[in-house]
Amino acid sequence: MLELPPVEVLLHALAQFPADVQAALAQPDVDWRRRPAPQEWSLTEVLCHLRDVEQEVHQVRIRALLTAETPFLPGATPDEWAEPRAYYQQDGPAALAAFVAARQKTVGMLGGLETAVWQRRGQHAFFGPTSLHEILNLIVSHDKAHWRQIQDLCRL
Repeated sequence: MLELPPVEVLLHALAQFPADVQAALAQPDVDWRRRPAPQEWSLTEVLCHLRDVEQEVHQVRIRALLTAETPFLPGATPDEWAEPRAYYQQDGPAALAAFVAARQKTVGMLGGLETAVWQRRGQHAFFGPTSLHEILNLIVSHDKAHWRQIQDLCRL
């Protein structure tokens, strides 16, 4: 297995991501609904996805790891939520604000944890045994993928 970045580095990235997204989307000419192709997401859809994943996937897994002994961490397929939840029709700036608030809650959940807590393990439905440190790394990796997507959408 690859060595994970230090928790402190990951926590910094976790906390910084919403500010980076807000800064990128602060321009008055942002087109929240433009899709680069019919099957690809708009900025509104990306932000709805980030909001829902933060609340319904990341926070749920973190809470389970913090409160239960070797919890089962269910898998999720949130890319499939866009259509039934009508992400395209939602309000992009409102989704951004909700994501930022949710991420602040996540950062609060993880702040000040003792070193040993980061090694607490759960059983992930897709990945098998995993630690809180590994889950944090997955969250930051997910952010990075969507950061590139947001940057590309802002350049269109």
